[in-house]
Amino acid sequence: MTQSAPFEIVSHSPEWARAFEEERARLLQLANCPFLELEHIGSTSVPGLSAKPVIDLMASVDGLGDIDAVQSALWALGYEDLDAGFQFRRAFHRPADADYPAFNLHIVRSEDWAHKSERLFRDWLKTHPDVARAYQDLKIRIAECGPETMMQYTRAKGDFIQSAVNDARRAVGLPERSDWRE
Repeated sequence: MTQSAPFEIVSHSPEWARAFEEERARLLQLANCPFLELEHIGSTSVPGLSAKPVIDLMASVDGLGDIDAVQSALWALGYEDLDAGFQFRRAFHRPADADYPAFNLHIVRSEDWAHKSERLFRDWLKTHPDVARAYQDLKIRIAECGPETMMQYTRAKGDFIQSAVNDARRAVGLPERSDWRE
């Protein structure tokens, strides 16, 4: 599955944290669950930040092949394979329905966990409200322009995210990277 527009940016909802906790519990109860860590990432994880109403989760596993054993269980929970052009992760999307919001599940290798850009970016936004406000304003402007696909929307935010991720990386003593997505 490839995500596409239309989408909207909505005001932050405290329900996003609750929905994450419920989904986290569901995922961790999977038989043979390979997840070592499972966190709420993305704009919905930053209090007060407007976002697309899609909750992003990131899980770590020993190896990406570990997902094969639970892929059918993820499908049974309503997740679909998400083709977002990633090379070093597996991704799934669960569309919203009457009982649940939409979710994106990003699965990465545990050896990469500590330095994942999405985690660093989330924490940077939480501790730098001026950057979070600028990011929110940018997302709203991009959404109002009506990108045709989610990939276009993400690409339009890329320079901003890359700059903030590199600020976060420098702050914790890591070298800059040229591609925040992997």
